Amino acid sequence: MSWREQFQPGSFRGAAFRTQFHERSGGRRVAVHEFPSRDEPVVEDLGRRARQFTIDCHVIGSDYTAARDELIDALEGEGPGLLVHPWYGRMMVSVLDYTSSESTEDGGVGWFQVTFIEAGLPA
Repeated sequence: MSWREQFQPGSFRGAAFRTQFHERSGGRRVAVHEFPSRDEPVVEDLGRRARQFTIDCHVIGSDYTAARDELIDALEGEGPGLLVHPWYGRMMVSVLDYTSSESTEDGGVGWFQVTFIEAGLPA
């Protein structure tokens, strides 16, 4: 199946958005131990880092302000929520931060940059 067939409309807690760009980060958590009189460190693997997703998205239309406000409410809501990631599908995430912007030059559009982090199970 091609990426275009897999691509889906994005939303967070049911608040829809459109996007054309995203970034994903991850990796491993490690502890580096350095000892006197040794040239090589010892690296201890502590497990996978939490995956983060930064999505540049927008809401658009003559009544975009309602969609903007709905998305802001969803982003500022407490606790984890369901993200429908356009490239990766459904996942439970928390919002680390977001920025929103609007301009008279781009009337009818609210721009957002949102950083999500995967929400695991409570310990």
